[in-house]
Parts: sequence; structure tokens; C-alpha cells
Amino acid sequence: MPNRDDFPKPIIDLIQKRAAFICSNPDCRCLTIAPSKKDERELLYVGCVAHITAASVGGPRYNPALTPEQRADASNGIFLCSTCATMIDKNGGKDFPAELLNEWKKKHEVWVGDNLNRKPMSITEVDGTHEALGVGDVAGLRITKPVKIKPGTISRASGIGKISGTSIE
Repeated sequence: MPNRDDFPKPIIDLIQKRAAFICSNPDCRCLTIAPSKKDERELLYVGCVAHITAASVGGPRYNPALTPEQRADASNGIFLCSTCATMIDKNGGKDFPAELLNEWKKKHEVWVGDNLNRKPMSITEVDGTHEALGVGDVAGLRITKPVKIKPGTISRASGIGKISGTSIE
């Protein structure tokens, strides 16, 4: 096996905590850590500290200009869930260039900082039939916060003016 410039444990801990154990992929943002239901001294953990540029020659996004110290530095690491960590390395990492991963990391750390000491956003579930009839701005279903629309949900509106079955604001 070729030499790898792996992250030392303190760097891994730092990257995990800076990401709040939440996947840095903006389309994912999955929580990656939870308490074990069977043992209060254990955790369930599906997170991964991944290299932005590969730790060894031939790896995805390998940059020969970096020193071993730079490859093992926190600046070259991103925190992801295990699914996203696998995904970014497929096809030699061609679909996920280092510039994109650095952008994800930077934006995620800003997002984590902006949400410090805030409650997690709850998601409302909507189902059933939603109908509206009227004049003016009429919507069968008006969405103003995070919502999960369950399969089979029906939204209808009719009347005179600006009519929409579903309005997302």
C-alpha cells in the first residue's frame, strides 16, 4: 500500500466539530451521530473526515504540489456523511473538484456558525386535500416554512386573479 498522508486524530476531531457532525454537502446536511439505543456508553456514527485532495498518489483530486503536511492539515479536510464521502470519490473525483469541496466546506462552516445556539428547524408534514376559491391571490396550499408534502396530497385553487394550486414563498 502506498504512503498516505492521513489526518492525525486531533485534526479529525477538529474537522468533525467545526462541521457540528453534520454533512457539509449542502444538498445533504444529514446528522451523522446519535446515541446508541442499546448502550448509553456507545454512539452510532456515520460521518467521515475526507480529504479534499487525496492523501496518496493516484487518489481522487491528488495534488502533487502539496507537501505531506499540507495533505494532512485541517485545511485539506471536509466532513461528510459516509454516503457523500463515497460519492465524491467516484469517477476519480471528476464530478466533485477540489474547488467545489472547498466551497462546500466554507459555506457549511458559515452555516454552522450562523445556527449556533438555535433550535433545529422543524419540518411540517402536509397531506390530504387543500382547496381554495376566491378573488385576488388564491392558493390551495401556501407554504412558508420547511414542509414535507406526503404522496397523494391534493392542492387546488380556483377563482379570479392570481391562482395557484400551491404557492411556495
